[in-house]
Amino acid sequence: MMDQASSHSSSAGLEGFAARLTHVISHTGLSQAEFARRLGVSAGFTSDAARGLKKPGAEFLHAVRTVFRVSIDWLLTGDGTMRGGSGIDLDLLRTIRLQIAVARAAVIDADPIAKVLLLLIRDGRLNEAVADPDLQAFLSRIAPTDPDADLATELYNGHLWTEDSSAQLRNLLAAAVAHFEARKPLDKMAALARSAGPTIQINVIPSQRIAGRDYYEG
Repeated sequence: MMDQASSHSSSAGLEGFAARLTHVISHTGLSQAEFARRLGVSAGFTSDAARGLKKPGAEFLHAVRTVFRVSIDWLLTGDGTMRGGSGIDLDLLRTIRLQIAVARAAVIDADPIAKVLLLLIRDGRLNEAVADPDLQAFLSRIAPTDPDADLATELYNGHLWTEDSSAQLRNLLAAAVAHFEARKPLDKMAALARSAGPTIQINVIPSQRIAGRDYYEG
């Protein structure tokens, strides 16, 4: 059983590595063959590594880090970012903001439900109150909602790898515009107007025209 678990873990690790290596190659804008040439390795080996068929050794990893300035930790584990910076954990950030809201409600506003919630958290009994409707209503009321902050975090994480600051700002702006363009409410009349075009005439035999006329004219 241990060998099977170890084998499964190794396979999953190779798949993750392969996906990240493919991501690196894509961002360099190079062909796989040119990428391999710059590393000083064979194109065949690089292809196998990018497909999760071979596990690269220390020399390959060192070459990727040196030539393309890619974090080895990220390449092997996915931790951090491609360039070695620390990305922002959006779920953790949301949790922190919720904790701040609960603490403010309990201490500053002296909200009784917030005080009970803090006691439950302190005593490790929060699960007992998960289904409590008053607690759920309280959390819904105080939970911070700032979609722009969430978007900013996602964009930050998604573009942290870019080294060219000018390109980074252009890409960030383009991504922000695309985000809101995709969420614009549909102008239904304009959409229908765009679908209107020249009348299509269909040639039919006389009997069909008569049948159609009789049908529509009742």
